[in-house]
Amino acid sequence: MSLDGRPLLRTLTAIRATVAKTSDAMARNTEDEHGDQRRRLIIVSNRGPVEYEIDPDTNDIQARQGAGGVVSGLLCAVKETPVTWIALAMNDADRSVARAHEGAIPAPKRLKNLADVTLRLVDIPARVYQRYYEGISNRVLWFTQHYLLKPTSATLFSQRTTTDWEQGYRVVNEAVAEAVIAELEEQGDETPVLFQDYHLYLAAAFVRERRPHAQLAHFTHIPWPEARYWELLPDRMTQAIFRGLAANDVIGFQTLRDARNFLAGAERFLPGARVILNIQGAAGVLHWQGRSVFVQAYPIAVSPAEIKASAANVKTRESVAILREARGATDRQLIVRVDRIEPTKNIARGFEAYERMLKQHPETHGRVSFLALLVPSRTGMAEYRATERRVRAVIERINATFGRPDWQPVIAYYGNDRARALACMRDYDVLMVNPLIDGMNLVVKEGALINARDGVIVLSRTAGAYEQLHGQALGVPPTDTQAMANALHQALTMSAEEREERAQGALDILHAEDSAQWLLGQVSDTVRVAQRQRMARELRPAEYPHHTASGELVVGYSDVTAVTANGDNAFDPAASGGYVMPWARRMNGLYRPDDAPTWAATTPDEADVATGALAATR
Repeated sequence: MSLDGRPLLRTLTAIRATVAKTSDAMARNTEDEHGDQRRRLIIVSNRGPVEYEIDPDTNDIQARQGAGGVVSGLLCAVKETPVTWIALAMNDADRSVARAHEGAIPAPKRLKNLADVTLRLVDIPARVYQRYYEGISNRVLWFTQHYLLKPTSATLFSQRTTTDWEQGYRVVNEAVAEAVIAELEEQGDETPVLFQDYHLYLAAAFVRERRPHAQLAHFTHIPWPEARYWELLPDRMTQAIFRGLAANDVIGFQTLRDARNFLAGAERFLPGARVILNIQGAAGVLHWQGRSVFVQAYPIAVSPAEIKASAANVKTRESVAILREARGATDRQLIVRVDRIEPTKNIARGFEAYERMLKQHPETHGRVSFLALLVPSRTGMAEYRATERRVRAVIERINATFGRPDWQPVIAYYGNDRARALACMRDYDVLMVNPLIDGMNLVVKEGALINARDGVIVLSRTAGAYEQLHGQALGVPPTDTQAMANALHQALTMSAEEREERAQGALDILHAEDSAQWLLGQVSDTVRVAQRQRMARELRPAEYPHHTASGELVVGYSDVTAVTANGDNAFDPAASGGYVMPWARRMNGLYRPDDAPTWAATTPDEADVATGALAATR
């Protein structure tokens, strides 16, 4: 059996034309090296860049820049980039502003960092928001992703959890998706949409259903646990989460381990899903339901210049007094920690390690102080209130046991004061960061960049930042109090030469990254992957054969990798990330050895071309 050797429909000339057309579109939508074009982005997160509050005296609504690490990091990354930021109305003041505006809300002019930001607030009833935020996002997902879930709890995964999921988390994600769709109708599907974190795992699927050509990405800032741990959740939740994320073009994580954990879970929870690891610079590519999803690690970065500029102007009368109290007249060595008070930060155990060091090394008494800057967090949740009580109790015990009139071993300040935190991090001798597990932990990076004393970092090996700074920090297992006590003493007694070498090594690593480039990498990958998805759909030919210009039989196209031949020179559709023509599937294996035509498979950009022979097995 032989096939007509004449080209019947498409040749590589037509392919090149389609590639050229799409490449032009990509060029129009991609910022060039000199910044002559500025792409508008849509960022979607739970907390927005502006927070509104009602003045109790005047009853007027006032605006301030949003708090939180995600918002701060993203604002730094999108500086001078036009952004539409979609976020949830979190309180009554937010809801009043949302109802007073239809759609876009200009950022207040006095907030100069937000000059290029337009806000769109999603108005959600307070009870629905509570179900979504406290009931599922924080009580279920946050604890699951930090390996702190308590499946034996009588209230977890009860009917209340089901209600919180159906009438809270799902409802909010649908509402957020509607806001994204409305924005895409104004801006066009070429505008990249960047979903942020664990609050919005379902939103992309709702958007994809209505806007199939949208360019969607999701970045998860917290850890992603291994697949087996996700089995603790009800099936409907786990499968909905993985399905929702698989609707994106790009899925980003803090570390390679997180990305691979997700890919393993996708194979487990998405029927028919297929994963190819370590391909085209990605941690892996997920093929599911005719789409290819690029999965990659994008360790969140800080901008050194921005951080240093912020730290240069934070020396206030208060911070000078705090540091004078901590160091005392004898210029004591200073351990510093900056943390939100919540269970994953492992704060109490860090103080217990310090307590053990004081017991084992009495020569340190009066010669070292521990300065803690602690931010109360999610005080509406019992677990967080219990964590704060434990932290305060440990501090009181240490000071009662070891303190003396001229020395207080632990000095703690409570409240969210970034200027105070930066001033104190400039002056540490040891920075204590010992979370049970963390997606990244930007305190480590900020501290290393601005510290002026060659300070040593004691860092949990389970923090994402440790993957980047393992050669510069003293790594510790976060549950081993003795190991942490030893590390604290090692840091305090380390030679000046080693301190300088470690500090400079951390600076070298951190100066090589930039938050704007971190974001641009995700945007570029999203545009590229989305455009290749579209090209793959456009290039799918009719159900009959054609040839390349050199006479090879075209059997399929792939948006990820070329169709490959197995050991018998038969093409293998399962090894392809793209499309194999139906006739080719039927014809494979029907040729005589002396009659088997050659075949070719090509990616849309012609970067990969594979050739071989159809299997001769008849």
